[in-house]
Amino acid sequence: MSCSTNSDHELEAQNQIINHFLQQVKYKIVVMSGKGGVGKSTVATNLAVFLSNQGYQVGLLDVDVHGPSISGLLGLTGLRLNTIGNKIQPYPYDENLKVVSIQGLLDQPDAPLIWRGPVKIGIIRQFLSDVNWGTLDFLIIDSPPGTGDEPLTVAQTVTGCQAVIVTTPQEIALADVRKSIHFCQTVKMPILGIIENMSGFVCPTCGNMHEIFKSGGGKKTAADYNLTFLGQLPIDPGVVTAGDAGQSIDTLTSHTKEKMQHIVDQLIHQLPNKQKGVDKTMKIAIPVVQGKLCTHFGHCEQFAILTVDDGKIVEQETLTPPPHAPGVIPNWVADQGCTDILVGGMGEAAQAILQERGVQILCGAPCDAPENLVDLYLQGKLVNSGNTCDHEQHDHHGHGCGGH
Repeated sequence: MSCSTNSDHELEAQNQIINHFLQQVKYKIVVMSGKGGVGKSTVATNLAVFLSNQGYQVGLLDVDVHGPSISGLLGLTGLRLNTIGNKIQPYPYDENLKVVSIQGLLDQPDAPLIWRGPVKIGIIRQFLSDVNWGTLDFLIIDSPPGTGDEPLTVAQTVTGCQAVIVTTPQEIALADVRKSIHFCQTVKMPILGIIENMSGFVCPTCGNMHEIFKSGGGKKTAADYNLTFLGQLPIDPGVVTAGDAGQSIDTLTSHTKEKMQHIVDQLIHQLPNKQKGVDKTMKIAIPVVQGKLCTHFGHCEQFAILTVDDGKIVEQETLTPPPHAPGVIPNWVADQGCTDILVGGMGEAAQAILQERGVQILCGAPCDAPENLVDLYLQGKLVNSGNTCDHEQHDHHGHGCGGH
């Protein structure tokens, strides 16, 4: 009995350490794939490198304990992770990027880890609790393929984690991607988007792109599930050469570097409060009824409009919108000078108007007071679910918090 109690106390103490660390991380992103061999680790590594190049403080955590490849992709193979006191010190890849992989704890780089689930779960939790990560803008987690112990541990342990799913154009890969999507839905982990890797081939002689597979499957899958398609990366021999040499895609001169930058830009665009090093004035609209978010966007009583300057709410007003008619409310919101809108759900036509007028939309916001929602939004704790409201369902059932 005492052993069990001690174990429970130790687990709770570790939970507190993990939660304290995660509160110091703005964005937590796990990179997943339904199957192996799609270039997931290459994507995760380069997401981390490109984000760090833009001045973000980034941690890159490799939780693929059976097939770790992050160290090799960054030229860190054979380097041991040091410990100072009771804290593991991550590899300082550069001034903005810290890296941790199980590879750094092995006596022999090629030694296999023959571990069952509980041991793997324990090492992942240790990498969250016992590593001197410091304060991070991004924690990028490279997970092994599939929906087993490692991604499940991340989903259950890393509060506020979001997923990026990597696929290739082939249907067999896309079938496994659909499993990953359903996994994320089951564990209630938001999906930031899908990346299609190995989409076309960059000729090393002429530098031209050749479509050797039927591409576009990743984009179609994203559309089918109402998810963001972040972009495509080609098969590029330069990527293989760079990876084998422990170098990232940012060292290349091919179009692949531009495509990777586009993906990173798209990913950042999905996140609130995303401008690094720039004071941003925002005007955020929230449909409300009885002082809380109203999911009935088209027929809400009022809109709370909050002005944010340098990350702080400096003004809040409540306005009554004009009578409901197609397109009227979205255009009225844009006319108020709003830069962002937080809603429970919104029809596609309304979204299209707001997007055309440059208003950032976040769907899937919970029922709460406007100032609380804005605080969560600025901290990156609200994630765009991509939800849209069917108009008929919205009219008959979407009466929102507090009802009518």
